[in-house]
Amino acid sequence: MPCAPPQNAGGMTEKLLIDEYLPVHEAHQLDAIVVDTPPDAAYRAVRDLDPDKVAQAVPLLRVLGRARAIPAAIADRIRGDTEPPPESLPAEEYQAAFVLLDERPGTEFVVGMIGKFMTATQLEFRRFEPGEFTGFDEPGYGKVALNFVVQPYGPGRSLLTTETRTATTDPLSRNRFARYWTVVGPFAGFIMRRWLRLAKHNAESAERDAVQPEAQQ
Repeated sequence: MPCAPPQNAGGMTEKLLIDEYLPVHEAHQLDAIVVDTPPDAAYRAVRDLDPDKVAQAVPLLRVLGRARAIPAAIADRIRGDTEPPPESLPAEEYQAAFVLLDERPGTEFVVGMIGKFMTATQLEFRRFEPGEFTGFDEPGYGKVALNFVVQPYGPGRSLLTTETRTATTDPLSRNRFARYWTVVGPFAGFIMRRWLRLAKHNAESAERDAVQPEAQQ
């Protein structure tokens, strides 16, 4: 089951990409899960995860309105897709939402979003290029950085970690977001833990499928 990551798991000491893009933040969500596959298989699984399965598995997201489209927006922007999924955001909002900021293939990727999302009725995305994310400070906005990190965790196992960080650009937005986060924070954690469980399932299933033909030979 998803858990908090152990200290120094896998011996990773280098600076994370997410630390470069959003080192200072007001809210964060950190979760991890052990995957019974080598790191390369775990990384492929989370990189290629079908976000629709995440959304379908969490009916409560309908209560949060358009939040149902967020997993799809993240994954599609990572892959470079531009067509919005069904029941998603308008195309112009969708394309501006999540941007792949950086990647260390096989180890970590981080995506970012800039927008106005400080209340339950407010959802507006800002277009930006990856190089603009760190320095963006226009009042009235929030910034979200989300990463997935894969590390070795013993022979044939991996530790898959995800962290979501949120920062705002001015005191008024900070106060509004603090109130909003007390409500949506637990839901955000639930979504990301579900994402981890699906990535684990897909990685381990693919590994079993690859081993079975070899065993039959």
